[in-house]
Amino acid sequence: MTTFEGITRLWDSALHRPRTSSPTTGLPALSPDLAAFERHEAFFRNHIVDYNLDRLFAPLVLNAPTDVVLQEAGAAAPIFTLPLPQATGGQTQWRETLNAYLRGQMRFVKSAAALRDERFDEIHVQQTDTLSFFGALMSLDDNRTPWTLMLLDAILRFGTYIEMPVKLHLSAARPNEMSGFVQPIIQPPSHASFPSGHSVEAFAVATVLHALSTDSSGNTPYSVESAFAPQQPPTEASLLMRLAARIAENRTVAGVHFPADSFAGAAMGMAIGEYLVNALSGATSTGAYRLETAGIAALDFNFDSLSFSGPQKAFDHAPGTVAVNAAIVSPLLRDIWARARAEMRVADF
Repeated sequence: MTTFEGITRLWDSALHRPRTSSPTTGLPALSPDLAAFERHEAFFRNHIVDYNLDRLFAPLVLNAPTDVVLQEAGAAAPIFTLPLPQATGGQTQWRETLNAYLRGQMRFVKSAAALRDERFDEIHVQQTDTLSFFGALMSLDDNRTPWTLMLLDAILRFGTYIEMPVKLHLSAARPNEMSGFVQPIIQPPSHASFPSGHSVEAFAVATVLHALSTDSSGNTPYSVESAFAPQQPPTEASLLMRLAARIAENRTVAGVHFPADSFAGAAMGMAIGEYLVNALSGATSTGAYRLETAGIAALDFNFDSLSFSGPQKAFDHAPGTVAVNAAIVSPLLRDIWARARAEMRVADF
């Protein structure tokens, strides 16, 4: 209820989906890989999908104190670059510099605490489940959209896989470790704060769902900036990014993250999501993201602060500038993507 009130704002009740059912004709033919895949139990399917997803990416470049970089396997150009705060005033320990940078955002953590009573139920559920919020928005269902959910579940697992080495390497303190006055309303996770894993995963899921429900696919590279185009009133598709931002923002309200954690996670999640959309749909290129680390230091995190341009932009985003190597994309992942596209096309979003 509180999420609905928080992201829908104006609602044109004349805009609605047609009554449709899942398609039974026109689906892509089963490839040999997918035909064999369907005989496996769900547990083993997940491992097969994860293997094919993980191998698309090169090992992270954890190059402190300069940048953290994520690239496609074998590629020279990054799809995501996270510049770390630079030491000033004689500081030589980059972890101390990062913690000092985050400490400067404590005022945002303090002001966000005023929303705890309103947001507590959301925060409590979102500790372990964010996908059901997207499911309510986009009519996801185990029977109606099984391929879409298979893909999204894999993206959530991949998000944890890729964000945890960054957290470990940067070892950033959480707000309650800097001040006992924070008093988080949930148990803070034991791992590091920067970047926010909830933000990475929510924005990766939102990006993929946006493309599945709106993108015409083909060889034209998908750009997530289309999800931020001004819509009055907001469309269902534009609500996806508002929902992702709400999930990330709730982590600051809870007292377990700084706004900068969510900015970094959002950029990383959108970079991963945009790359997967383009790689699995057959596009030849994808976008490159670079966090404006210095610029976001004075910004609170919310949907309206996720700017791609202007003096207070949160990211540098160069759409379609990084080549995608089609040879490393497994036919199985392409098959799963095609079926997810077919599921999401049954309603005209």
